[in-house]
Amino acid sequence: MTTKSKAILAAVGLAVAGGAYLKLRSGNEARADVGAPAVRTVVAPALVETRDDVVELAFELSGGGRVSEVLVREGERVSAGQVLARLDGQLWQARVARAQAALAAASARRDMAYRGARKNEVRAAEAELVAARAAADDRELTRGRSERLYGEGAVSAAETDSVRASADGARAQASAAEARLSLLREGTRSELRREADAALAAARAELAEVRTLLAQTELRAPRAGVILRRYIEPGEFVSTTPPTVAITMADPAELTLRAEVDESDVGRVAVGQRGFASAEAYGDKKFPGHVVRLTGELGRKKVVVDDPRARIDTRVLEVMFELDEAAALPLGLRMDVHLDPGALRPMALPTAAK
Repeated sequence: MTTKSKAILAAVGLAVAGGAYLKLRSGNEARADVGAPAVRTVVAPALVETRDDVVELAFELSGGGRVSEVLVREGERVSAGQVLARLDGQLWQARVARAQAALAAASARRDMAYRGARKNEVRAAEAELVAARAAADDRELTRGRSERLYGEGAVSAAETDSVRASADGARAQASAAEARLSLLREGTRSELRREADAALAAARAELAEVRTLLAQTELRAPRAGVILRRYIEPGEFVSTTPPTVAITMADPAELTLRAEVDESDVGRVAVGQRGFASAEAYGDKKFPGHVVRLTGELGRKKVVVDDPRARIDTRVLEVMFELDEAAALPLGLRMDVHLDPGALRPMALPTAAK
């Protein structure tokens, strides 16, 4: 190697050494200026859900029945109490009609028991008593004459006995007519009135029962919301053992995000913490919001992501994240929730697990 070459190599070595020294010095100075490393943002996968759980609706009628009509479509908004579907209820409609007739009869019998006899019935009973007493008096006179004639030997003993029996029968009929008049004037006995009350109550209970069973042939919305899925069609037979889910519904007007925070980040998440949500379907758009609830137990991951590098064996903490403004997001949409660990400003919100 020539002297010139050696000089060039020595110069290059000095330059490299000097550059390394300057780089190390500048790095140390930069770290001294910056201080502690920046806090990493917590990013958690999430699913869009309704604030209230999805409701699965099924018919209550024991034994089930055949679907006669379905009155709603998927995606349709319904109000609380609206009829969504019906089973064939002809049998129960007939039983309701029969129970209504039985109730009317029991009510009439009770009215009769409390009102007692009509005035015309009382007057008729009074006339019958007068006639019975007159007949008894006439038979008594006939008996007296027959007994005198028997004493004179003018009539036989058999004829006299017949006249006596006739007089006794007439007197008994008069007593019976008097008793009937007394009952009409006193009205119905208290025992019969209580019996009529009980029969009326039983008829009312029977009608209420069959009306309840008829109502169970109708599937009604428990609250306002949107129909998510309908699983039945007219003509199908649905069972209640086990129950057949007929319709699912929810209220998408109030949405929330259920995020899964990795167990290594749970110490950097709190109720009231600010952040935003994003989704691939909406590009760079951000949906600001805050944490409203933390569950009290770690569990397995439920949100499936497409990233093959994502860990699936880690435990996570479910965090409920609520958007500041209502957004028309489809239920089940996968999103990412970005939480700023530097914005841990707890709010006066409930922390109990859902």
